[in-house]
Amino acid sequence: MTDVFISYKKEDFEIADRMVTALRGEGISVWWDDGLTPKEAWDTTIEQALSAAATVLVLWSPRSVASDWVRREAHYGQDRGKLVPVIVETCTIPIAFSLNQTVNLAGWNGDRQNRQWRKLLTWITDLAITKPGNANIPSGITSAQENQYRTAVGHLPSGDAIVDGALVNSSTPVGTAFRDGAELPVMRILPKGSFLLGATAGDPDRATYESPQRRVDIPAPFAISVFPVLVSEYLKLISPVALPAPAPTPTAARGWFSRFKAQEPPVQVSAPLPSNPKVPITRVTYEEATAFVDKISSTTGESYRIPSEAEWEYACRAGSHSRYCFGDWIDATKAVFARNTGPVEPGAFPPNAFGLFDMHGNVREWTADLWHDSYDWTPVDGRPATEGHGSMRTVRGGGWSDSAPMLRSAARMRATESIRSDVIGFRLARSLA
Repeated sequence: MTDVFISYKKEDFEIADRMVTALRGEGISVWWDDGLTPKEAWDTTIEQALSAAATVLVLWSPRSVASDWVRREAHYGQDRGKLVPVIVETCTIPIAFSLNQTVNLAGWNGDRQNRQWRKLLTWITDLAITKPGNANIPSGITSAQENQYRTAVGHLPSGDAIVDGALVNSSTPVGTAFRDGAELPVMRILPKGSFLLGATAGDPDRATYESPQRRVDIPAPFAISVFPVLVSEYLKLISPVALPAPAPTPTAARGWFSRFKAQEPPVQVSAPLPSNPKVPITRVTYEEATAFVDKISSTTGESYRIPSEAEWEYACRAGSHSRYCFGDWIDATKAVFARNTGPVEPGAFPPNAFGLFDMHGNVREWTADLWHDSYDWTPVDGRPATEGHGSMRTVRGGGWSDSAPMLRSAARMRATESIRSDVIGFRLARSLA
């Protein structure tokens, strides 16, 4: 099996020839039609080569975008999850492929250290050494297979390498941790899969609005931040808003007595930002969290978002079926909760099976779903519920001052979008396509 099948327009022969030479110089095997003779069965030979290649490398130019043949080969690669589109000359990509990640080598001078060239090599290698993700959720994530074209830009507390997000693509192995820029959140790629959203009938702390369970399919791998967004990460992109210090008020004890009522759990009033830049950001409204998402998306050029409630629980459970991701019970050796002060620096406890830290406790986290009293309106494909209470969003995870039942994987709470709470933060999700 060859690594690359080159799809191009005949008028771009010289560009294709340079591309083939450069790829072969990197040790990548390439098939293209320069060696075909008039006696050969063109269609049969090309179809066999197209099927056997690990990747379909389409060279987009003003001439190839008008070629029906190139478009057919591009569709073939896209339908089989092995399309690698490359812009070799400035042009408008056909609309059917406009949402795909694209390598931009227009004007490339052959520099082997060029980031777009390295992105191309990384993408080809990912497809050559891996197969499309399994449709069944795994019990956990192991370290991703190494790709020689990636280099570590840091390491997690678990020891896993963090790689440059510019070299991450839709075919990067699940489990890969990456960062799209210095001091920006570290992301982890999760697999596609299926799970049951909500609490089981046997959960003694189950609330009425946590059931019945609903099967949700996560249709494609996506990335989610390894930690809640930190103060330092937030302030790197967003200027803080000056807020008056709140008047002293007694802090009501938090309990679980109202778990069968769809009421908003009590929250504490906003105070100045914490001085420790390594703790999760709190006291941000939902609108401010989405403003951060917009800012990081425009800064990096990637598609960030607040995770849906389904994506959040899928990430938290990491394949588990218990009340918490590590079993049916929780104590102070596993999470930050039932404290008088917080939040604290994340990462002190072991990650879950997906390599994510502090999914239970420390801070509650915004999700993109409007609050609703059941899962009847929850999409079955992982998207957020956009029908529900118009000013309330669902929050997940439980916080530093909450009781243990509020930290369960299925526990859900609601909060007014405009509230500033010292127990609510947020986590990011990012598309890979």
